[in-house]
Amino acid sequence: MTTRRIVTEEVGGRSRVRSDGPAPHGDQIWITTPDEPMGVEPPRESTAVGVPPRHSVFRIVHLPPDAVVRAALSADPHEEVDAEGFHRTRTIDHVLVLDGPVELVLDEGSVIVEPRDCVIQRGTNHAWRNHGDEPIRLVAFMIGTP
Repeated sequence: MTTRRIVTEEVGGRSRVRSDGPAPHGDQIWITTPDEPMGVEPPRESTAVGVPPRHSVFRIVHLPPDAVVRAALSADPHEEVDAEGFHRTRTIDHVLVLDGPVELVLDEGSVIVEPRDCVIQRGTNHAWRNHGDEPIRLVAFMIGTP
């Protein structure tokens, strides 16, 4: 499914639509940086889990079933994610679950997150577990912290 992205701008004191169409880089929707606080096109597909300080990333995450994730991690380890899918980023993540349920696993316990539930992930070590047979989608807005 293609994500439609509408970007606005202001020219001569008047607001207008700058672009309206498919997000050019799939599910990487928009990024901001200290040099571009209003944002710029994201790079082509990014595999980075984290976000640099004072940067933000707006993306849709497709989470495959847990067995697929574990097999991929064992075949091709990722430096930011351990074999169990745990990772920690120096970010504040605002996550909206579109499909589900999905399990958010923490060092001490876990919680089942349903569609339309929101998670505020505050730089904690965590993993996501999709116990279903189909990929699920999460909308994530990540802000890099110092």
